Amino acid sequence: MKDLKLFLALSITILLASCGNNKNTEQKTSAKEPPREQYIEQIKTIEKEMQKSPDVDNTTANSAIKAYSDYVMFFPNDSISPNYLFKAGEIATAAKKYKQALALYQNITSKYPDFKYIKESLYLQGFLLDNFMNDDAGAKIIYEEIISKYPGTTVANDSKSAINNLGKTDAQIIEEFKKKNQKK
Repeated sequence: MKDLKLFLALSITILLASCGNNKNTEQKTSAKEPPREQYIEQIKTIEKEMQKSPDVDNTTANSAIKAYSDYVMFFPNDSISPNYLFKAGEIATAAKKYKQALALYQNITSKYPDFKYIKESLYLQGFLLDNFMNDDAGAKIIYEEIISKYPGTTVANDSKSAINNLGKTDAQIIEEFKKKNQKK
């Protein structure tokens, strides 16, 4: 009988301890993820800071990109998440963080195919590869994808023009433009 009481006491102790550990684990998990509103408030504060200056401040840009990316990481299914990625891509581009901008736009096109700016997100990938990353071949692939997926749209027409200008210097493009206008 003593063995049974000892066994029951030990079982209850283990059960209570394991329940306590689960509660601590749950508290730790939820402590890592602040409420959605806290993220949004942080983003609004950073956006206000960015609006104060016409120039891109690297520190503020990094904070904004991180805030947007963190929000998307914790709330990927929220309808505002692709908008935040797009804003992060714009900021990364303005801050001359072209690889990071490219990755952000790629994230949009791979995870949010119904996003209202999906065509623009794809076009901006080609634009970054073309104009800032010296990857004409990669840009051409993106531009051709746009032409194929979205024929007759403004971004498809822009992509055709971009393909025609791949590998040309600004001076060459200007010269061609002048010749074209003289013929009219």
